[in-house]
Amino acid sequence: MSSDPTPGTSIPARVTVEELASATGVPLDEVQALISARGEPSSPDDLVGAELALSVGRALGVPIAIEPRDLALEHLYQIELGGDTTDVADMTGRVGFLVRGVLDNKEELDHEIESASEHWSVARMPVIDRSILRLGLFELSHSTDTPTAVVVSEAVRLARIYSTEKSGAFVNGVLAALARAIRS
Repeated sequence: MSSDPTPGTSIPARVTVEELASATGVPLDEVQALISARGEPSSPDDLVGAELALSVGRALGVPIAIEPRDLALEHLYQIELGGDTTDVADMTGRVGFLVRGVLDNKEELDHEIESASEHWSVARMPVIDRSILRLGLFELSHSTDTPTAVVVSEAVRLARIYSTEKSGAFVNGVLAALARAIRS
């Protein structure tokens, strides 16, 4: 998957079949048929990953772009699990900026996150939650053109998609505290 999304309808890295149909403006049954033809589950509530969504979009002639934050989070999560970082230097655009920024500032980000998260060390946090917090904090610190509310709400969205509902509240609380300290 390319780290620099193509122009088009922007969607999260994981959507339901119904959400993909809605985003592309194509009837649900047509999207389901394309997904079924690829041997994938195609019920309206089934989740579709980025690769499949991009493939369906190409087949429909509808350009789709995956949200850069979602792609950056996927890369950071894989790296955190012990993945290879050799492709990081080749990442371009917003995804590359976010991934390299988090990796280059990880120690400082972790220190700030720990100072704002009562009773939680970064090491005790679930991998996905700490990756989301690092990403959000990096963006708060280094993407001053992005409004605070957008950064925080996007981090909460990522937590709700990739982690748990409780993680969304936790991420919101930690990033809101950090935002007050950084952007006040």
